Amino acid sequence: MSTRHLTRGVSAGAIALAMLGAAQAQTALPDIRIGAARPTSSGPGAGAGAPVQAPPPVETDADADATIIDRKEIVAERPTAADTVKLLENAPGVSWYEGGGVSRLPAIHGMADDRLKIMVGGVEPTSACANHMNPPLSYIDPNNVDRIEVQSGVMPVSKGGDSIGGSILVTPRQPVFAPPANAPAVVVAPTGPFLLGSPYPPFNGQGLRFGAQNQILATGAISAFFRTNNNGITVSGTANVATDHWSLLYNGAWSRATDYHAGGGGEKVLSTNFISEQHSATVAYQNNGHLFSLRGAIENIPYQGFPNQRMDMTGNRAYTGDAKYFGTYDWGTVDARAFYHYVAHTMGFLQDKQPAYMPMNTIGKDYGYSIKTEIPFTQISGRDLLRLGSEFHGFNLNDWWEPVPDSMMMGPFTYWNINNGQRNRLGHYAEWEAAWTPKWSTLLGVRNDTVWMNTGPVAPYDWRNPIPMPGMGGMGMGMGMGMGMGMKMMGMPNPDAPAAFAFNTQYNGRTDINFDAVAKARYQHDDVSVYEFGYSRKTRSPNLYERYAWGVGSMAMAMNNWFGDLNGYVGNINLKPEIAHTFGVTGEWRDRNGAWEARVNPYFSYIENFITAERWTNISGPAGIPFVGMQFVNHEAAIYGVDASGRVRLWESPEYGRFSVSGNVNYAFGQDFDMPNYTYCGMSGTNCYLFARNFRTTDGLYHIMPLNARGALEHRLGGWSSAVELQLVDNKTHVSFARNELTTGGYALVNLRTAYDWGSVRFDLALENLFDTLYYPPLGGSYFTLAKATNNPWNYGPVPGIGRNFVAGMTVKF
Repeated sequence: MSTRHLTRGVSAGAIALAMLGAAQAQTALPDIRIGAARPTSSGPGAGAGAPVQAPPPVETDADADATIIDRKEIVAERPTAADTVKLLENAPGVSWYEGGGVSRLPAIHGMADDRLKIMVGGVEPTSACANHMNPPLSYIDPNNVDRIEVQSGVMPVSKGGDSIGGSILVTPRQPVFAPPANAPAVVVAPTGPFLLGSPYPPFNGQGLRFGAQNQILATGAISAFFRTNNNGITVSGTANVATDHWSLLYNGAWSRATDYHAGGGGEKVLSTNFISEQHSATVAYQNNGHLFSLRGAIENIPYQGFPNQRMDMTGNRAYTGDAKYFGTYDWGTVDARAFYHYVAHTMGFLQDKQPAYMPMNTIGKDYGYSIKTEIPFTQISGRDLLRLGSEFHGFNLNDWWEPVPDSMMMGPFTYWNINNGQRNRLGHYAEWEAAWTPKWSTLLGVRNDTVWMNTGPVAPYDWRNPIPMPGMGGMGMGMGMGMGMGMKMMGMPNPDAPAAFAFNTQYNGRTDINFDAVAKARYQHDDVSVYEFGYSRKTRSPNLYERYAWGVGSMAMAMNNWFGDLNGYVGNINLKPEIAHTFGVTGEWRDRNGAWEARVNPYFSYIENFITAERWTNISGPAGIPFVGMQFVNHEAAIYGVDASGRVRLWESPEYGRFSVSGNVNYAFGQDFDMPNYTYCGMSGTNCYLFARNFRTTDGLYHIMPLNARGALEHRLGGWSSAVELQLVDNKTHVSFARNELTTGGYALVNLRTAYDWGSVRFDLALENLFDTLYYPPLGGSYFTLAKATNNPWNYGPVPGIGRNFVAGMTVKF
């Protein structure tokens, strides 16, 4: 990292102290959570007649690898966030691949996308796109998020399944119920992980009362945010009408942005514009410890640019249904859910890439159920909890590319990339948590997931090989002959035709029997320190594209890419499931009086059959830049690192409020042990790539975030909150040589925030990238659009990050 960046960071700290003296900004980093959510007790808004929320599932304290982002932290972050992934930026160990404005791909400890289990309520959406432009978190707006749980490292089997990197569990806004108008709100604080039933935590808000006996309660909020750099606008609203047993909740949001401008001069970053619209409605009934709810949602993205992809999103419309039952019984609790998710997605070109017609369509359908029971008992350790669960997740995918009129390469027929692809998973698990002594507790779990998948026959644009093309005839000169020009037919090779024939003549069905296990021990030395150590075995089967993307032509391979590196990819039907063996240790320390807290988590994962890719051939890129065509393969790999986070209260007084410092540091290193040695190949092509497979070497794993840190100097006085944030990112030099991954330089960014909350009205102001620094996010990928638009290879490089951005927002609640 350059001295200039560090000097700016130190200077920003001095500016921050002066600004905070005036008490203006807002809390930015989340509290560190030891285990699950902290107990909820009555607060200022919990007076008589205050509405109550639907009961959440029972949580435990036995998981130190969990980070909880609650509603308070989400409210502080959402003014700058059009994408829900951005709400995760302060969670230890979390990074993301850059993509569209609302379609980033989150990563935990260097493992991203399908290596994570991502749930939105009870729904598990699958990316239905060869470029993964519609990932799970794109289906919920930040303003509709109530809570996020991030599981990393050694995690319970009950919160995993078909994933090796971790889990991101998003809870949408929950329905609010109205107690009797004159009845006091009774809230029972949880006393431990084995509490039967769930309390109804109070909802802070006045609400409006209707009806002859004021038995109907209405609550809601309207928010609007503006971001100057990309003319970004977000408008959102929520409304809830309820009695003591029935509740009807609506949430809606609309966001749009033009292309943003990079720092250090304000050059426009092409293909970063988008529009996103989301609506959801929930009807719920609760009575005597039982909750039934039905949620429906609609999402519409008319367009979304992707600077690191050859294509853009030109349409994405999704419909979701989610049913839930949660109940408490004498013997324990039941949490049952069922869901259906339908998406119609289209890729094409926005104006700043190339004004051409080349539609690529997908229709994806997710459906499934989950049932979980928690049963406390005392027969073994004295305080035991048994979790039993069953899950099913089905996914159906059709991916086809319509013929382009008057195109010899992309016609005359429809290209079928995935035809009736089916991926089903049935899982069962058992988990036993035991508190042996006041200091020692353990968690043991086993899980089985059976994954079976298949696909129908595929088709290229043209079955002919070669494809006849009109060409120039030869020129002849001779005695008795004049100069003439004729036409003859020339042939264009069409490797997709034999590839489709070979694909259709083989049996494509595959079944994987996967097993997961976890063993953790927790030692609470005293009220200050807690230590946890454990091992987990986690398994993930390939996705449909990794197994069934069959096209071997340059264009077909280039269209199958969700990595942002502009290379092309072809599937491998013989891929094995990934198996991650993860070892982790976590130490947590907290002052008895709440003055400070800290957490350190080193981890190591050895991954069998890690799904990566080997070079196969070369493909063309913008401005004549060559890229590589790759095939998915299994290798051995390892990822290790450490996350550290903490918070310290510096000073507090009634007159000047509370001053505190918080932050986190993250480091990860990934290594592939089986990559062919391409050192002497350069971009020479197929023969050298195949020969290099005889000489194996190590290589960096793709898109591993380098050493990075975040810190915030915070102040709070009454309804006024303040923060100055500093983000430091090291150079990224350990990259994937096989994929020609780009290196990036280190940088320092400074953000200023302020907010004032009157209870019913809140104002937010923020200034991101205070010094308008030009920087390149390490996981930003390759900047395709600029090289394409200018036809200049010198304009090829990493995607630059957003420059100085002023943010203003207002929220009105009732």
